Amino acid sequence: MAKAIECRGVGKLCLAEYPAPEPDEDNILLKVLRSGVCGTDIQGISGRRSLRFPVIPGHEIVAVVDKIGGHTRKYIKVFGGNDLKEGDKVTINPRIVCGACYYCRHLPHRQEMCLNARTYGSSLGSSEPPHLLGGWAENLYILPRSEIIKLPKELSDDLAVLCEPFACAVGLVDRFRREHDWITGDGFNLNRSIVIYGAGAIGILIAAAFSLAGAREIIMIDLVEERLLLSKEFGVSHIINTSIASHCIEEVKEITGGLGADIVVEACGVPKVLTEGIKLLRRGGKLFEIGHLADVGMADIDPHLICRNEIEILGHYAYPSGQNLAYAARLLDEHDFPYEKLIHKIPLNNYATILDNNARRNIVKMVFEV
Repeated sequence: MAKAIECRGVGKLCLAEYPAPEPDEDNILLKVLRSGVCGTDIQGISGRRSLRFPVIPGHEIVAVVDKIGGHTRKYIKVFGGNDLKEGDKVTINPRIVCGACYYCRHLPHRQEMCLNARTYGSSLGSSEPPHLLGGWAENLYILPRSEIIKLPKELSDDLAVLCEPFACAVGLVDRFRREHDWITGDGFNLNRSIVIYGAGAIGILIAAAFSLAGAREIIMIDLVEERLLLSKEFGVSHIINTSIASHCIEEVKEITGGLGADIVVEACGVPKVLTEGIKLLRRGGKLFEIGHLADVGMADIDPHLICRNEIEILGHYAYPSGQNLAYAARLLDEHDFPYEKLIHKIPLNNYATILDNNARRNIVKMVFEV
């Protein structure tokens, strides 16, 4: 039997047990080692985002291959080599794309746009066998069309569980670099100034990704001093605590020599940040919206500023494929930053902690140690 945290309705978590199934010919059974708690998990459990109840949440995992179906290599894509075997340490791309919709056929490099994607831990429910289709469990059952990423042997479990959120951060920086051209002078360079709202796991990992890409002026804005101080260990050069400072715009303008930031990233999920973020940008600047994966309300935006300053607002939902996770794993393996400081481990039976806002306030990434 495999223990799992199951959500049976809004706010209704319990510890359940299900048989660990034998994989069919086109499936794989994983033994989960670590499973991260994402903000989207909390939003789903609290009813602010759609979940398919009952469901086993969780999609940020590190695991080892427990059992392999005989023909899985025909049905499951493996990154990092096709010689997948029992005992290999892996993570997954939590989305299973359909391969047949408009976006899968015409924009294969943008898999995250798939109209019919199914996702471990949210749209794949647990009511019917094989049940174990979410990461907050001792085992995870991998379905056909999934993507599995083999991880470096030296990469610790605590760092490996960050592959999925770091892939979101790396994907954002990679997208910025793809969409701009060095020849026109609009490419990424050392002089770029970046403002990031939200010193949570995604915000700090975005700072790390921009720093690794060459940025040296990264401004982090948040309410929690402990998180802000921690972000300075991940390439952040300036911090602004909005519980103390009330003049973010003036501070950013002073730091950037009066011009404003080249890039603003909204990674905290607060609508009014968009209103302020646009005012922080220089002319020709770009705002990335990555924090609103749930509908939490509207933002007041001044269209004149967008028009006059030729500002671009770009939504960034996720990364396109398992290749981004493989790249994130390699960066984590290089250990340029103290990634382990982001992690706070708890056992599965301590699941009630994740719903305690006060308990989570100073914790960047809560992780189930399975």
